[in-house]
Amino acid sequence: MKTSTLFSLFAVTLSNLYLTLAQDDSNVTQEIVNNAAADNIDFSSIGDIGGALTEISGLWNQITQNTTTTYSEYTSSNTDSSVKRRKRRFGHSTRGSSALLGNRPSLSQFLSGGTRIDVHSHVVPDWYRLLVPVTGGNPTPTWDMTSYMSFMDSEDIDRAVFSFSAPGANVFQGQRLATVALARLMNEQAAAYCAAFPNRLKFYAVVPLPYVQEAITEAQYALTRLGAAGIFLTSNFEGTYLGDASFRPFFQAIDKMSGKKVLYIHPGTPYVKYNNHLIEANPTPYPTGNIEFYFETARTLMDLSLTQTIHNFTSINYIIPHVGGAFPAAIDRILKSAPTIYDSSLKIYQTRFWWDSAGPTYYHQVSGLLGYEVPKTQLVFGTDFPYAPGFTQPGSLNAVLSSTLLTDAERKALFATNTQNAFADVDK
Repeated sequence: MKTSTLFSLFAVTLSNLYLTLAQDDSNVTQEIVNNAAADNIDFSSIGDIGGALTEISGLWNQITQNTTTTYSEYTSSNTDSSVKRRKRRFGHSTRGSSALLGNRPSLSQFLSGGTRIDVHSHVVPDWYRLLVPVTGGNPTPTWDMTSYMSFMDSEDIDRAVFSFSAPGANVFQGQRLATVALARLMNEQAAAYCAAFPNRLKFYAVVPLPYVQEAITEAQYALTRLGAAGIFLTSNFEGTYLGDASFRPFFQAIDKMSGKKVLYIHPGTPYVKYNNHLIEANPTPYPTGNIEFYFETARTLMDLSLTQTIHNFTSINYIIPHVGGAFPAAIDRILKSAPTIYDSSLKIYQTRFWWDSAGPTYYHQVSGLLGYEVPKTQLVFGTDFPYAPGFTQPGSLNAVLSSTLLTDAERKALFATNTQNAFADVDK
């Protein structure tokens, strides 16, 4: 079935379900609220922002209506590969079982079926855009699932690991309860999208740092109950960079979890702290997202390196956007001042870091990263949809497809195999 037909059915059915399944909606909502309460999360601190809980519950009831898979089944601690598809209303799409099936394949199963995997794209439900109307100095883009799937089809992407974008859950700066509640709401929304399209979508979970214990709890819940593929971290959390000593217990907890874990490090707005207030620290007249985000990646990777966070917690792999932003240009300047960790840091960049292609990075920029002998096995594909301007997307993809830096085999691996390796052993 064509994607356009699928989504027409999706829209009609969803409208009907919202009218007839109000009681079921409330049941799913209550389960979500109860799960949150078990972790001492109180949604009353934020309310049902923009109808978010209603949207999540409505989508879950549509999934149940068309698969008989319930929210309770999907979020049980042993769900991966165990929730079976029992009833299909919409048949198969051209991408293969992508529509509203409700099962949850294991991460390795999910990735093994991909030939072009996007590790860097975003969702922006309307309720979140209302909270964050501006991102990095630019209007937060409109988004819906129809346009997302159409974009994936247009770039021959058959799998995507997505996240919310910056600022993640840190919308209510300095407000612990609201930040913790919003993180849970965002992860429940992401999981519902993945349940609706189980063979096309996985997600990185947001966590409510700088609140460390709550962030550990949310990471555990998202990874074990919601099926998150990894964890989304912004370059700083309310002005505190990732190598800060206060975050060490978080990294330690992630490192001790079973199997490998993947942290996706995404740039965010830089801040300075003054009189207990956060002030955006962009000294230029240009939007923060256009240039400061590149420097934010450099700042946080410098911090993670010089504090030896990346050296001390060895069960963590990292995915870095935009082939490292401004970081490759600064590596020697940073590490030659810390000669005792120079070689070991480079080795980590070459083995436990994967670098995504999002943006116009394969015209020239990637050459700087490769100059540090980063193997091409560490290169992965990303798009930054929908935040990267749509008119730039075809050119960015073509730059990867036509790059003389890659052999055909290396290019094929960049689109799939390298990502599969980045997430290897995560299921265990």
